[in-house]
Amino acid sequence: MKRAVIMSRVSSDEQAKGFSLGVQLEQLTNYCKRKDIEIVAHYKEDHSAKNFNRPEFQNFLRFAKKNKKTFDYLLVTTWDRFSRNVTDSFVMIRQLKTMGIEVQAIEQPIDFSIPESKAMLAINLVFPEIDNDRRSIKIRGGIRASLKAGRWCRMAPMGYVNERDANNRPIIQPSPKAKFIQYAYKGIVQGKTQVTIRDELRSQGFKVSRNNLSLLLKNPMYMGKIVVPKEGEEQEQCIEGVHQEIISEKLFYQVQEKLTERQNKRNRPIYNTLREELPLRGILHCSKCQSKMTGSPSKSCTGKKYFYYHCNHCKKERFSAKKVNAIFESILDDFQFTKQSKVLYKEILKSLSGTNQKDSLKKRKKLEIELVSANQRIENLQDLLVDGTISPKVYGQTLNRYTKQTEQITSNLKNLNTTNSEYKGLIENAFQHLENFRQTYANSAIEHKKKLISSIFPEKIEFDGKKCRTTRINDVLRYILQIDRDLPQNKKGQISKNMSLSRLVETPRIELGSKQAVKKLSTYLFLS
Repeated sequence: MKRAVIMSRVSSDEQAKGFSLGVQLEQLTNYCKRKDIEIVAHYKEDHSAKNFNRPEFQNFLRFAKKNKKTFDYLLVTTWDRFSRNVTDSFVMIRQLKTMGIEVQAIEQPIDFSIPESKAMLAINLVFPEIDNDRRSIKIRGGIRASLKAGRWCRMAPMGYVNERDANNRPIIQPSPKAKFIQYAYKGIVQGKTQVTIRDELRSQGFKVSRNNLSLLLKNPMYMGKIVVPKEGEEQEQCIEGVHQEIISEKLFYQVQEKLTERQNKRNRPIYNTLREELPLRGILHCSKCQSKMTGSPSKSCTGKKYFYYHCNHCKKERFSAKKVNAIFESILDDFQFTKQSKVLYKEILKSLSGTNQKDSLKKRKKLEIELVSANQRIENLQDLLVDGTISPKVYGQTLNRYTKQTEQITSNLKNLNTTNSEYKGLIENAFQHLENFRQTYANSAIEHKKKLISSIFPEKIEFDGKKCRTTRINDVLRYILQIDRDLPQNKKGQISKNMSLSRLVETPRIELGSKQAVKKLSTYLFLS
């Protein structure tokens, strides 16, 4: 005896036409009795068949995978009960076939052993999809017509409820929550931030997400308007709605101006305001949420300003800038090099600068040859003009091209004019700074302080109230400290009494005289 799973499906608009689940179940049951087929399961659906992401169909698939080869058919009354998507249907039919299950519609049977029957199957599947698409077009057209008439016929936005007017037509009316919408709009005009407004609304019992608050502050429906979106050649329109406004049109546009002003400010670099008291602003990260910490002054009751680093994201961390800055400077005190490491680092820099000088000499010789060649072409061009071989017009065009080439070559030569003595001077100057990091840092302008910090600590720096923590430090500095202090043996990743390396990943041993070492030590230190 053959065995089958039967499936009945309806959608709300089809139930009125007689496609009830009971009728389908009766038809499928009678069919199985006539054909002597055992029913092993029955699945009932009330979802649209535009795809197979339907709860009950997914339950059926799980059942089929667990019970492979235990039943033979999936039976439906008609193919539109199975799906209204041609492409997905063929894929699903093939998938079920691999599990030994044949899909059949009892009122539109298909003999899958005949190749030509696939044409009939396609016809049976395509007409439901066409019907679905046509219905969607009509629904969208109806919704658009309703919007043009000033009526909102979808789910009401926050602050409104869906109702019906005296003629039973859809309309939205202000709900008791409308007062919270008014509060939000007035708060923006008063200069409050969206974060503050959201917190205040939450304390009043009105929960709204950050994204939804931003959207409702830009929704013209609250001033009694409805936006009809662009479609085809028809442009977007903002028309008068039949619903009651919650806020005035004047208030709405005042809020839009405020939001635009804030957006323009937000588009500027966030940490472009430099203050000597806050050198770590935009560099320090919150240890709770890992967001960048900002900084600002706070006035005491005596009027004196005190600066703090604080997290605007989770608002769980706030530290005295004076304390953090002092701890950070003490960390720089620990970056002291022995005489041995200074000599080693200096030799590496000299080796690298020597390589650069050799490359520069090669480039200079090549450019000088190109310059001689370009000048010779100009002289030859003049001879051709005198001999009448070329016209003045061609001469002028060609001369212009050759002149640009010579100018570019001359410019490139000027860029290679750094001498060996200048390189030596740069190296000596760098080591004067390396001998006392803290003094270099303290004497630097705020711009240079930030660059120096970023070059020493390429990853984020966190502060937990007592110590700083980072994932890694500058590779050059790290290798030198390894030589001086045998850092790899420090299992806790401690590089200073006030700083540790979190999630420290040990680098493989590298011979400093090798080419690999030169590549590894390419990370630079910014020294003002």
